[in-house]
Amino acid sequence: MQEIKRQFKQGVVYTAIGQYAGVIANFAVTIVLSRLLGPKTYGVLNIILVFLPFFQLLSELGIGPAIVQSHELNDRDYSSLFKILTFWSLIIGAVFGLLGIPVSYFYNDKIYLLLSWMLAPNLILSMMSVVPLSLLQKRQEFKHINITGLLAYLIGGTTGIVTAFLGFGVYSLILTSLIPAFVNFIAYFHFSKLKILKGLDKRALKKIRDFSTYQFEFGIINYFSRNLDNLLVGKFFGQTALGNYGKSYQMITYPNNIFTNVIVPVMQPVLANYQEDVATIKKVYLKVLRFLLIVGIPLSVYLSSNSELIIRFLFGHKWDGAIIPFQILSLTTWIQLITTTIGGIYQSRNMTKTLMKTGLISTAITISFITIGILAGNIDRLALFVAINFYVTFAFNFYVLMKVALKSSILQILKLMIKPLIIAAVAFLGVLAWNLLNIQITNIFLELLIVSIIFWGIDLIGLIITKEINFVLNIVFKK
Repeated sequence: MQEIKRQFKQGVVYTAIGQYAGVIANFAVTIVLSRLLGPKTYGVLNIILVFLPFFQLLSELGIGPAIVQSHELNDRDYSSLFKILTFWSLIIGAVFGLLGIPVSYFYNDKIYLLLSWMLAPNLILSMMSVVPLSLLQKRQEFKHINITGLLAYLIGGTTGIVTAFLGFGVYSLILTSLIPAFVNFIAYFHFSKLKILKGLDKRALKKIRDFSTYQFEFGIINYFSRNLDNLLVGKFFGQTALGNYGKSYQMITYPNNIFTNVIVPVMQPVLANYQEDVATIKKVYLKVLRFLLIVGIPLSVYLSSNSELIIRFLFGHKWDGAIIPFQILSLTTWIQLITTTIGGIYQSRNMTKTLMKTGLISTAITISFITIGILAGNIDRLALFVAINFYVTFAFNFYVLMKVALKSSILQILKLMIKPLIIAAVAFLGVLAWNLLNIQITNIFLELLIVSIIFWGIDLIGLIITKEINFVLNIVFKK
């Protein structure tokens, strides 16, 4: 157990440095670009960006997590896998470039004929990075991964802002992602010390076939679960609506970047060494969930109850269409925080087949709710049905995870939710009481600052009274 703590601490520290700095830089860039470009420009790019993760999955073939998990691969295998992915990604990149033709007809906008080819190099570089990045993760070299990511964020973000001021429009957003992809590939390849050996050993794929196949199938299923709403919003509600919906959804992903994206990249490489020790994995995982719930549930309530102030302060009145979707979707922030960790547990238990099966059922549920939301007629109602879907799939996924992978019960998670729920409810009532005073404040920053102090002040008092603060401090500063 002490060794797990040491490995987690070392990995999380460097991941946190890179992730937090990257989130701050990315958030600042997003604020500037959002004010410069507006919802429609984001909506235009979001339509083609929706397809990018799907093509990345087609290229990666689930190989990344399989490399981290496998103990049978050697240098020749890594070289062969890199060559296979490079060759395959070039083919997929060309297909992605041609995708602009049907997309331009479907959405009746010829801009996608060019955008698809401009995004193709991003796809190719991302896939060529899979093997070098997986080697760094397998060796737990989180320092190199995250310092590189931070520098890539800064370079890409700076370029995006400068070009946006120069009037490049949607192409500024493309450069913001393309440049980091190039920087990351160069750095990952260098630090991984990947040896490109002569020949191609096809047996490398056979060694990881079972794990990677189920991981790949889950990735495809999860893609449709996560992106179907964006595909349909762009078609039926238009680019501006997609920009607003995408912005509201993007806002609720930032907590993931801050918290789970620090923990999850460390989880599988560390726990993979304990895949048969269910008791140890469960003990570690429940601590992770407890921490995420203490943070996530109050944060969900805070974001939802102050959605109007947050959107208008950060992005301005042109983004008012994102307020109600954000208000609704932010109530699922805590679910997204803990759901992101599920894959790491199934991977560390070498149960990607179960991960794929649960993903298939979750996707069927999600498609049903999204279809109803689209038929409801606008993005506000769609957001409501998407939020309901998150709660339904949360119950299903964690019931299966706890019972099958961790030999336990979902009741253990529900018990962890009680204190955060009570604290969040009291903090919300505190802000509600302040609002009932009806004190007129014309400065939006000052108003947001006051309600934030009230909410998080009450939250802190609640943590102290329930003694949850001791657990949080131990997690952050000791363990």
